[in-house]
Amino acid sequence: MTTATRDEIRDHLFQKLTETAESIRQGGAMTDHQITVAFLAVGVTLAQHIGGPVAAAEWLRDMADEVERGEALCGGLQ
Repeated sequence: MTTATRDEIRDHLFQKLTETAESIRQGGAMTDHQITVAFLAVGVTLAQHIGGPVAAAEWLRDMADEVERGEALCGGLQ
């Protein structure tokens, strides 16, 4: 799979998840905080599955660093 294809898949997934989160929020099924926690839990679970608990913790630290720098988070699992 080429990088362009991975980027397209990542962008498509990001768009679908964003639409899902907005639909959940507008429907009132979950608060913004609950949606955020649920989506982060999915990310942590995937990171842990791929690289174990240490990799998951590092992934979270990397995410926090990106947030502090004001970077876009649509970079996928790295």
